[in-house]
Amino acid sequence: MNDAAWLHLVEEFVDGRCDVNAFHDRFFELWNAQPRFGPPCPAAIEQLFFTVEAYCPDPALRDPGSPYEADAAEVRKDAEIALARLKADRQ
Repeated sequence: MNDAAWLHLVEEFVDGRCDVNAFHDRFFELWNAQPRFGPPCPAAIEQLFFTVEAYCPDPALRDPGSPYEADAAEVRKDAEIALARLKADRQ
């Protein structure tokens, strides 16, 4: 997957054009489409992966006190950081 596809997805989410559940699903669609032996994901996406993976779309299944689970606010915060890094890497 190219960097532009990642940038587009993260921008859509941060700009509010995509909700957290759709972002979660689309993130993993792109992640799983990555070639195993091709160019690596951008570092910002590799870091964001851990937060997206920790997010559970069903709030009833999340433990708010767990450091290993993320809520929508945490995903958004880390997506904003990733977006800034993706944009900086393109300059």
